Amino acid sequence: PITLDSLAEGHPVPFEVFTDDGDLKKSLFDRGFVYNAFARAIIRRQGLSRFYIRTASNVHFTEYLRYAEKIGRLVKDDSVLFSEYSEYKRQHAYIDKTLLWPMTDIDFELGGLRYPVFGGIPLVSGNISPQIMDALMEINADIVVRGEDFQNYEACLHRLLGSGHQALSAKQHIQIRQELLRCLFSKFLHNLSDRTLCDRLLQAARDLIRLISEFAYHPSCDLKDLLEIHNIDSYVSVHSVNVCVFSIVLGVRLGMDEKALYHLAAGALLHDIGKVLIAYSVVNKQGELTLDEYRLYCTHVDKGAMFAQNADFISPQVASIIAQHHERLDGSGYPNRLTAKESSILSQIVTVADSYEALITSTPKRRGKSQDLTMNILRKDAEVSRKLNRTVYRALNSILNE
Repeated sequence: PITLDSLAEGHPVPFEVFTDDGDLKKSLFDRGFVYNAFARAIIRRQGLSRFYIRTASNVHFTEYLRYAEKIGRLVKDDSVLFSEYSEYKRQHAYIDKTLLWPMTDIDFELGGLRYPVFGGIPLVSGNISPQIMDALMEINADIVVRGEDFQNYEACLHRLLGSGHQALSAKQHIQIRQELLRCLFSKFLHNLSDRTLCDRLLQAARDLIRLISEFAYHPSCDLKDLLEIHNIDSYVSVHSVNVCVFSIVLGVRLGMDEKALYHLAAGALLHDIGKVLIAYSVVNKQGELTLDEYRLYCTHVDKGAMFAQNADFISPQVASIIAQHHERLDGSGYPNRLTAKESSILSQIVTVADSYEALITSTPKRRGKSQDLTMNILRKDAEVSRKLNRTVYRALNSILNE
């Protein structure tokens, strides 16, 4: 028997730890597990109080205790910590924890991410109890799975969509479809030349347009419910799908036809595709970028536009959104300093959706802004400096205030 009180948070544990599961001893976490605040909170929430190590590990435990307090006080250099955090993030995949409904069976391990804390979340059972669901929501962190378990998560979403279809609300149905679109998009980011995968991706976007259009005209539905942000950290796939959904919502509110909505959705989904074509260390850097790094970061627009131009399955309307999403109507944007008359209305919609999502979402570099502050910034950019399309801004503002 051991206690967990003396384990050093943020550092690997050099032995396997077990707990009681009825009459059996069940592995709680493996040797090398990085003990963290998320793990501590979940363990307590499960009501676990007895912990064990193998008798053969006792020497390692005694030696560990001798140095645990010292290890716990060790403060890592921020660049080293961020490097470790980024590597953990690279090896894991974000999931929408709001879709892990109580009593859902899962066959994958969960982890947590909120800089500077990261690491596994040990569960005694593969069943998400109401208590565990509450705990996952309360830890205020992104939930991730190992990269190799991502397909199992996707299969879980399909089971949820299939078995519970009749019980799902319209909003829940859209949420699951949105997350499945993100799963597809994540795969596409790793294989940009896969035409079949891109076709599936764009068809999924069409399906989402239909669902959101139906949602918009249902008397009991509220469009602002589709503008929620669930993630704590920043991910290209999460950001891109959020911007896609927000753009569709704005397009529907502005009365666009189905063809225009399709181009809008596809362009919004692919607007940041160039980010996967530049250095990961720059896109995910902790702290301010140097001038050279910022210049490199800005090339994601040109690289994305070049990719779109060379891909025969991407329409000119979609390609223009990718090329123009950082332009501003007063000519202060980049890369070509286009003005209002030179940029398309579709790209102007995506620019507002992109700006809203980027401001309100937290990243390892900065905390997200409140909705009021975000909308105040957008109001000044639209109504005062005329950088953003006023009609689109007002559509967003009206939806959020309904």
